[in-house]
Amino acid sequence: MSDSKDNAPKPSAPSSNDVAGNNDPNRRRRGGRNRNPRKKTETPEGKKEAGVTSNAPPKVITSDTRDLGETEEGARRNNRNRNRNKGKSAAPARNVKATPVSESAQSELAAQAELYANDFEMSRSRHSEVLPDVLKKPVIGITCGDLNGVGMEVIIKTLEDKAILDLCTPVVFASSKLASYHRNAINRRDFNFHICDSVDDIHRGKNNLINVWEDNVELSLGTPTDVSGSYALKSIDAAIAAAQLGSVDAIVTAPINKHNIADTIEGFTGHTGYLASAFGNEVLMVLTSEQLKVATVTGHIPVSSVAESLTEEAIINAISILKASLKRDFGKIKPTIAVLGLNPHAGEMGTIGKEEQEIIAPAIAKSQSKDSIIKGPFPADGFFGQGFDMKFDAVLGMYHDQVLIPFKAIAMGTGTNFTAGLEIVRTSPDHGTAMNVAGKGVADENSFRGSLFSAIDVFHQRTMHDEMTKNPLKKQKDKR
Repeated sequence: MSDSKDNAPKPSAPSSNDVAGNNDPNRRRRGGRNRNPRKKTETPEGKKEAGVTSNAPPKVITSDTRDLGETEEGARRNNRNRNRNKGKSAAPARNVKATPVSESAQSELAAQAELYANDFEMSRSRHSEVLPDVLKKPVIGITCGDLNGVGMEVIIKTLEDKAILDLCTPVVFASSKLASYHRNAINRRDFNFHICDSVDDIHRGKNNLINVWEDNVELSLGTPTDVSGSYALKSIDAAIAAAQLGSVDAIVTAPINKHNIADTIEGFTGHTGYLASAFGNEVLMVLTSEQLKVATVTGHIPVSSVAESLTEEAIINAISILKASLKRDFGKIKPTIAVLGLNPHAGEMGTIGKEEQEIIAPAIAKSQSKDSIIKGPFPADGFFGQGFDMKFDAVLGMYHDQVLIPFKAIAMGTGTNFTAGLEIVRTSPDHGTAMNVAGKGVADENSFRGSLFSAIDVFHQRTMHDEMTKNPLKKQKDKR
């Protein structure tokens, strides 16, 4: 028996069809077509004789070496379509004139050009002016937030810094049992509060905690419950009562879960509306950081309700509250405010929506005054990306996510939620209850610390503003 080599089929001499490529398997896969019609092969001797093969590689002749007759035939084929209209006379060119642009469109185009002509400087601040020799150390009321969230954790981590006591007197409204539970959970057993039964027991130079309840409240860190929401509301109510009595100068609120409080109070949408109702003030939610300040005309409402909630009066009121707050709370002498449109591209001259033309622009026009610069409506999509927010003291958006998304993308973790228009200073961190990390000791307290510092700064700025403006005639006489 021969081995496998002897059984292997021996290659036979190529036939004339093989030489011509008729049996080429690659050619068969191509359906027998020649995919390179502009190329043909020729043996080194020029023409092959029948039955004669050559080991020399075929010479490739490109279309540049084709005979003249074939080239002319190809040219005729390529130009066949070009010659179809030969001999036909061309139609005379028409004079096409554009429809005159309406006066309203011209006016809007001019307004858009003026919108981006930022030939003004941002408002100067009064920080450079003479401050009082002695600043009052404010008493800051602090609410505990949702009992099962990170509120008490960020409060404890912030107040661990003893330098805080040089700036203010903190007063936490909660219970000693809640504080002990969280201290143990995050391993901060060395930190202690000065426990008070009422605001009359507050001790200057210490971290105070007022026992708002003595109940043994069931806690389940990381899970918002009806109990954790209802007792968070007790903390808020106690802080409001202290502020109304004048016992605290500002309120800093730890994060809450709106849903489990709404189960107790119908229509509850958050701190801002609740505080406004308690003090009877028209307020505006403002997010502030070193980089920018943003505010919204509408608050925590569904997106489907935004358009129907927008009115000229609501926008005028929002601009007025924001302008007054920039002056009184942030020391801006001549505030500059950018107002965003509602629709994509600010309505595209009424093509995508008419709220800009019918509501927003008229509200801006009526809000103009010598003591401020109000511009808009700007298209929201490119406003922040092009850095226009850096040219204004504040940006007013029409709804929550329109300005909160860019704000948190730029300043998340360092921002402060401030309630403009409220008779008492109120701030809050820019994050929520963070139930996913509650009780683990890893919550970041930077935003809460920033909120505490902001409350102190705004309190001093507001005090100085009120002092400077309470009797301007008397001040002029004193200068003489």
